[in-house]
Amino acid sequence: MLARQHLQVICEQTGFSFFYNLAQNMRIIGGDVCKSSIVCWELFETPGDLRQHFKTNRRKKQDDDLTFHLNRDGEADFIDFIKGADCLCMEPTGVNYSFLWEKIAQVCNVPIRWIGHPEVKYLRKSERLPDKNDQADALTLALYAIKNWEKQTAFLRFESGIVSQVNELYLDLKSLAAHNAAAINKCRHKLAKEFPEAAFIRSVPGADGLSPLFAWVAQRPRYTSRGHRKYDRLYAESIAPKYITISEFTRYLANQVCDNHLWDYKMTQRLSKLVYNSPAFLKFNQTFDLYRFGLMTRTMLLIKCYPLSRFDSVGAFKRRLGFGQQENSSGDITRFHSVGSSLAKTELYLWCVGAIGKKRLTSEVGLEIQRKFEHYKQQLSQQQPDQDSTGKFTDLVRSKTIAFMLRRLFRDLKRNCTD
Repeated sequence: MLARQHLQVICEQTGFSFFYNLAQNMRIIGGDVCKSSIVCWELFETPGDLRQHFKTNRRKKQDDDLTFHLNRDGEADFIDFIKGADCLCMEPTGVNYSFLWEKIAQVCNVPIRWIGHPEVKYLRKSERLPDKNDQADALTLALYAIKNWEKQTAFLRFESGIVSQVNELYLDLKSLAAHNAAAINKCRHKLAKEFPEAAFIRSVPGADGLSPLFAWVAQRPRYTSRGHRKYDRLYAESIAPKYITISEFTRYLANQVCDNHLWDYKMTQRLSKLVYNSPAFLKFNQTFDLYRFGLMTRTMLLIKCYPLSRFDSVGAFKRRLGFGQQENSSGDITRFHSVGSSLAKTELYLWCVGAIGKKRLTSEVGLEIQRKFEHYKQQLSQQQPDQDSTGKFTDLVRSKTIAFMLRRLFRDLKRNCTD
């Protein structure tokens, strides 16, 4: 192993590109995950002509013995197939689809290596393999692993344990919020004719997790009387009951909203305990407090940035959070476009609106960020005097402020959260 590492250093220093041959004679399995199946391809070495290798060994889809389905027979066949493999390579697209395949491989002591979709796409194109072909994708995954076997940074890294739990709760809450928004909107539209006086009243969940308005419409018992008399009185004075009553379907929608609110309440409480009370996150939370990050923002930051050792520069840190720049130049034209997580960008944008827009930052670094926000606002207002009231101008000011904040955040996390 030491000899292999030594040779790797020599190759890197001299610019040789044949180092991946050291990974030959390993059994690497590429697995392209579908909705209820996985299509596999195994490689023991790098083929001389990959396109020809694919054409020669391509299997008929109808009777492919390396396509395994999520049932008892498929599980048994898959276990027999992957036993003794050096790794199973998959893309992290549709994490729920790949979950059971990952668990089966772990039980069989077969390591998992995750490969990003862009890497698979570019390698497949460079080898002139067909697009939208499961077997070609599986072959590309296996080839990528062999070529980059000793290069850990070439593979995606997913944290297990508490970070995995936090990530699942966070995504479930996001999904629940999107689902509930549709139910709330439909219920309010129905109430516009059945109870117009209350249809668009803002009604947030109380201490028991239920919204006063929707709990009243659903006729749900509550642990507090807050809001009950208000809607009794409004309905008694409403003009609608003379012409129409609140329908069963409207009450069904309101019940659905209440159920979603209760689930949101339970999951938020659990997420809060994991984020705020876990010893592993203590130093992160101490730093996050300086920036007044709320629960969802700091949860996103932990998912994307824990552990901090994965980042070797502030540029990589910003790219991970949706505020990086990637060059896309051609000839004399130089262009850059944003890269990174859109979900992270949204969370940070909401933080900027709430914390900076309402001047809630009080720490030393927080006041520095606040001053920077005012500076950017004044600077851009002078450069674009006719644009200072437009949404595009406001978004630009916030984006520049968030980018500055991330530089400060990376500095503070490096100081406080690394051994």
